[in-house]
Amino acid sequence: LCALTVLLVSCAATSLKSSWKSPQCPGPVGKIAVLFIEERGMLRQGFENRFITQLSRGGTTVVPTYDQLSLAEIKKDKQAAAERLRASGAEAVLIVRLASLGTSYREVRPGSERYAETITGFENVGWYDYYSTCYSVAFMDMSPTYGNLKAKVYIEAGLFDLQAEKPVWTGLTLTVLKETTDRVAEMDPIVAKIVDAMRKDGVVR
Repeated sequence: LCALTVLLVSCAATSLKSSWKSPQCPGPVGKIAVLFIEERGMLRQGFENRFITQLSRGGTTVVPTYDQLSLAEIKKDKQAAAERLRASGAEAVLIVRLASLGTSYREVRPGSERYAETITGFENVGWYDYYSTCYSVAFMDMSPTYGNLKAKVYIEAGLFDLQAEKPVWTGLTLTVLKETTDRVAEMDPIVAKIVDAMRKDGVVR
């Protein structure tokens, strides 16, 4: 029960904001190459492997691209990159990228303001300071405050037909991350939300 509760809380952080399907797409596409646009190699590999795992469960043949093409190679010659994917037998490519990232911080004070006197130092004002000292006194805020940092992450996914070179399906997800959110654990719900939307629209098995 505890494990199920954690899973539900994790999944609740990600939602599908919008999706679109081409009217020219009659049914599920064939072999798919997955491309996650991210310079950090481990993050790209992690997302692509998760898409492979979840799409393969429905019978879709999926291959990664992190071991075939670097982002620099794709940017240099997109047509050559597409040809390499077609040569590997891929009929479509699923391109996933970070669309937008925004953060917000909120501070809450549960009680009233409380201040306490504190000595911050002393100062010399004349020759008589040898016998007397003038202390500087300030007031310190003793009231507790609680901060909450949230990040809104928008992930965009697009499925493209490599033969027709046209989009087949697009989707946009929103994930709200808190300071205590496990970023690695949240990768699975994001991928699941995209894959479920693609299955619901009939573009993958």
